[in-house]
Amino acid sequence: MIRSIIGGLHRYAVNKYSIMRDQHLKKERLKTAKHYLSEKLGHLRPLTSAQRNEIINYWSQYTDVSREMKWFEFYNNWCDEQQLKHIIPDSIMYGDIDVFFTNPRRSYELDDKNLYSMFFQDIKMPPTVVRKCSGVLLDSDYHIIDEERALELCRQEPCVICKQARNSVGGKGVSFVDCSSASTQELKAMLSGPFDLIVQAIISQHESISRLHDKSVNTIRIMSLVLDGQVHLLSGVLRMGRDGSRVDNASSGGIVCGLNDDGTLKEFAYDVCGNCWTQHPQGAVFKGAKIAGYSQCRELVMQLAGRLCPTSRLVSWDFAVGEDGEPILIEVNLTYGQVDFHQMCNGPIFGELTDKILSTVFKKD
Repeated sequence: MIRSIIGGLHRYAVNKYSIMRDQHLKKERLKTAKHYLSEKLGHLRPLTSAQRNEIINYWSQYTDVSREMKWFEFYNNWCDEQQLKHIIPDSIMYGDIDVFFTNPRRSYELDDKNLYSMFFQDIKMPPTVVRKCSGVLLDSDYHIIDEERALELCRQEPCVICKQARNSVGGKGVSFVDCSSASTQELKAMLSGPFDLIVQAIISQHESISRLHDKSVNTIRIMSLVLDGQVHLLSGVLRMGRDGSRVDNASSGGIVCGLNDDGTLKEFAYDVCGNCWTQHPQGAVFKGAKIAGYSQCRELVMQLAGRLCPTSRLVSWDFAVGEDGEPILIEVNLTYGQVDFHQMCNGPIFGELTDKILSTVFKKD
């Protein structure tokens, strides 16, 4: 009897904690969406009363979006009028949909670049020079090394990129170091940060991508979803640096252009605020430009998505394309895969799956 009562109290406490944790998580994710929206407030296009009514009527079968109209006003700049109601507000994407398809606790623990060599040991990635995990220096094969050996490995490379192993959002926590000229103190400083780190060799990218902006490694991002036992490729874009930046993240000043299934670029590229270009600020025209390796990247996502199902079924994959045209896996975003530039470039993120997704996420008794 006592054991039963204690067990019941324990289950109640666990459920109570889970509810509180989930509420806190949603609150934090809505803060993120609000931050993203604040960057876009100068690019809102008012909805007509007919548009507003159509959106509210459509979404009413799933959830209340009356407070999310600014997101529709933002996407109203580019989205076809017939598709606008199918746009997913960022607040709903992060607060409801991403959480539904992702195990938040697992994704946080596994969203670590120092674990990629374990999950994707058979996939081409940038060569690892040094790792720092929980304050311990490791070589590429996870052997413990001392600082002197770590510095020696770095000096074997002409230049390296050092990244936070986790939470390097928007290109933050990324630095480039010229090892041929860096002093010992500079290399030590690179390795002495408070975060887990991964130091990698610099890779060379394919000419078809380099010609757009050669100062940054420009990456293909593909968002995938595993639904009903099938892998769906939702959207593909090319992220590019500009004005000499060494990173391609939109939130760090980069621009993003949609990709057609055949690997050609669409006509327009956008920055994080929605400003539009038909050609790169450095001169290259986007429309019809062929990007090498895109079909191989898509094939890889189809093969790899199942490996991450225990953690996340909704994943954003970043690939570079090497000089030989083969994909190089750069990063796997298990949660918070930014949705705004996908929808600016390619329309509603879930396309024909929208009704299925919303009815699955917002189940009504």
